[in-house]
Formats: sequence, C-alpha cells, structure tokens
Amino acid sequence: MNTKETFDGPQARAYSMEYGVVVGLLCSASFLCTMYGASSILLAQVSNVLALIAVYVAGRLIRSFRTNVASLTFGRTCYMALLTYLFAILLTALVQYVYFAYFDQGRLMTQIDHLLSMPEYRQWLEQFAQGGDIDSLLDGVLQTMRNPVSMTFQLMWLNCLLALLAIVPTALIAMGGKQEGESKK
Repeated sequence: MNTKETFDGPQARAYSMEYGVVVGLLCSASFLCTMYGASSILLAQVSNVLALIAVYVAGRLIRSFRTNVASLTFGRTCYMALLTYLFAILLTALVQYVYFAYFDQGRLMTQIDHLLSMPEYRQWLEQFAQGGDIDSLLDGVLQTMRNPVSMTFQLMWLNCLLALLAIVPTALIAMGGKQEGESKK
C-alpha cells in the first residue's frame, strides 16, 4: 500500500531547510579547507572532495525524501535542490563572515598581494586591461575585499552561481532511486 503523500510545498521547504544545514556544514568545511589550503596541498584537495561530497549528499537526502515521504517529479526535485542549496548558502555565508571578521587577520589579503606581485600574473593583467590603469583597478578591487561583509557577499554570489550549476546533477542523483510502485523495465 502506498503511504507516501503527494507533494506539499511547506513540508518540502522544512525538509530542504534541514538538508541545507547538512550541506551547508559540508560547504563550510570545504571553505575552511580552501582558506587553509594555500599552506597545505592536502587541505586544498580535501576542500575539492568536500565540495563534491556536498552535491552527492544533497542528492541522497532528496532521494530519501522522494522515497520515504512524498513523490517528486524532476521539476519538484530541482525545486527541493534549489531550496536546499539556498539554505546551505545562508549557513556558509554566516561561517564565511565569522571567518573574515574574526579569524582571517589579513591572511587572504597577503596571499592576494603575493599573487599580484608575481610577474606572470602582472603580465596577464596588462593584457587583460588593454592599456588601462592596472594599479588603480587593483586598488579598487583590493579595497572592497578588505571588508568582511563585502567578501562574504562576493562569495555568496559565487555560491549562488555554483548552486545553480549543481541543481541538475543533484536532481539526477535524487531521481536515481526507485519510487514505490516503479518496476524495472
């Protein structure tokens, strides 16, 4: 007997919020490994693996919802993935703000200054700017990056873009399991 419910928007949002916390913790751990990965190749690789695991875990959690709670079409699965990632982005943004406001102590800016002082990068910037004033451009960019709030917002927008790219793979992972009543063909 089929005991699963039909799709319920508020229920899906509630589950997406819970799933977003799990995915957000994985993304936050990935972010922290990235920040400390400049000094350790292993941490940089762990960061990449955690980011991939976050997509897989989101798909498996939504698959669990689809299998145990309510039937989902592909579109509704994408909707749940979007909500899950939005809640994860909010948690990750909170962690990023706390990191930049209290723990970074200029470490990221030092790494960026070191990168900008490399001749290869400077040469690439000159080609990219096509005769523009590189120093004033870099000063403006670096000035906005010194503020923890602006850094957090910049990373939040990047995370939104990455979430949009991850929705379909997450939904495909979530649709991989059989729903009750489906048969093998």
